[in-house]
Amino acid sequence: MKAFKHHFLRLVAVLVVLTSGIRLSAQLGASTSQADSIAVSIALDKDHFPVGQSPLVILKMNNLTDQDLYLHGDWLQLHIEGENGEPPTTLRQRMATGKLLPGEARLRDDEYSQEVISSGGSRTQTIYAKYLYDLSVLGRYTVYVDVKDPLSGRWLRTKTEKFEIQAQ
Repeated sequence: MKAFKHHFLRLVAVLVVLTSGIRLSAQLGASTSQADSIAVSIALDKDHFPVGQSPLVILKMNNLTDQDLYLHGDWLQLHIEGENGEPPTTLRQRMATGKLLPGEARLRDDEYSQEVISSGGSRTQTIYAKYLYDLSVLGRYTVYVDVKDPLSGRWLRTKTEKFEIQAQ
């Protein structure tokens, strides 16, 4: 009887964890599937910026597994589109997307850095858009982030957020 009760309680605990992850993913508009080990979502610090300022993109990653997950190498890519397409990019962004211009050399990467998302935990990463894009042109923009799932290697896309660069 004790063994049955132990297995039943374990099953209930797993179901509670799984259903709360599904509710959380739906609330955050996150990208998940059965094979995904993380759920990802973004938010902006605000949606209107005077020219010369740019958004902070807050990326939230939830570990959907029962193991620690390690993110290393090129595991995230920020994408911004304006009314006239993608704004000019910085060398750092061109490195991350593999779009170096002729004659440009890669910057040295820190090969030993890695991010860890604890089992069942979450991690927040702040991305400064100004280090990746020149957002000096007035207008409306959209932003999303692709994150490489540390277990499957698939790229997971967040929902798209909107912001505007305005005259001061």
